[in-house]
Amino acid sequence: SEDVSERMKAVKELQDNEEKYKTLFESNPDYTILIGLDGVILDVNSSAVKFTNRSKEEIIGRTYAELELFPKKDLNLLMESFADVLKGEIIGPFQNRLVSKEANISWVETQLVPIMKDGKVYSIMVIAEDITSKKKATDQLIKSINEKDLLLKEIHHRVKNNIQIISSLLNLQKQHVDSDEFVNILTESQNRIKSMAMIHEKLYHSGDLTRINFAEYIETLVSDLYSSYAISARQVTPVINVENVRFNIETAVPCGLIITELVSNSLKHAFPSGKKGTLTVALKTRTEWNELVISDDGVGFPEKFNLEDSKTLGLQLVNILLKQLDGKITLNQNHGTRFKIVFKELKYKKRI
Repeated sequence: SEDVSERMKAVKELQDNEEKYKTLFESNPDYTILIGLDGVILDVNSSAVKFTNRSKEEIIGRTYAELELFPKKDLNLLMESFADVLKGEIIGPFQNRLVSKEANISWVETQLVPIMKDGKVYSIMVIAEDITSKKKATDQLIKSINEKDLLLKEIHHRVKNNIQIISSLLNLQKQHVDSDEFVNILTESQNRIKSMAMIHEKLYHSGDLTRINFAEYIETLVSDLYSSYAISARQVTPVINVENVRFNIETAVPCGLIITELVSNSLKHAFPSGKKGTLTVALKTRTEWNELVISDDGVGFPEKFNLEDSKTLGLQLVNILLKQLDGKITLNQNHGTRFKIVFKELKYKKRI
């Protein structure tokens, strides 16, 4: 007699492993097909059988090409991938199409797994997850995004054109008035329009359509105001000290208009007769509040000047915008003029 206990144990383990493999193979919800190195299908699970609407007997022993399971383009992609699998590499996942017996096409995400035996590739496991519904939803989302992007571009061009028309009309009007006072009023109106137009432009070109880089905006705004009033940087040196802060449009518009008014006021009145000096715009941001400082070392305001009772349109507009921002302003005239404004970022209010 011969003791075959170990042999029987090995046989039992092999049978158990085969049962586990069959159970996993059959219960896998993905379409799973085992292919030989010659391209012939060796086995197929119930999910794949159900999709193809063929019996196992119709599938096993035949090739993909014979069954016409793939469109020609997708079949070529699969064949090219097989060459890499034969080197022992796992390929995928990649997207391709499957064709049922009734010519229904489904999108799948396929992975090719080499099955090794004695250190060599023995067969190839094709595992395909049906992503038809997911792909349709993704394609619909992409289509929707593209449509909205096109709509945004159209809105942007319309707004940009309308703003340009308003600015051009004001410019034409300036050519037909003789009073310097009226010319200044029209110039200030143009600057206010430009201030809002720049915010719109920054938002459009930003990766985030809800917030704009205010540091870049202030630099551009101040530069445009210098050009508008024909003030040289050699006469009045601009100093921009702005932290890297982003504001939503609810905050950016009133804040931009306040900067426009106060910087314009400084450039027009603080340095008469070519007087030289410095104009500073600083913005600091904290967790709960923001601090905007606009100052110059010019001639300053009259001694009895009261900001809240100012009769000028620009400073009246500043007071209105401050209420909109729920901000507070202080004026220091010890060395020229220094406006300090403290405000919080406004929250978005749902439109009706």
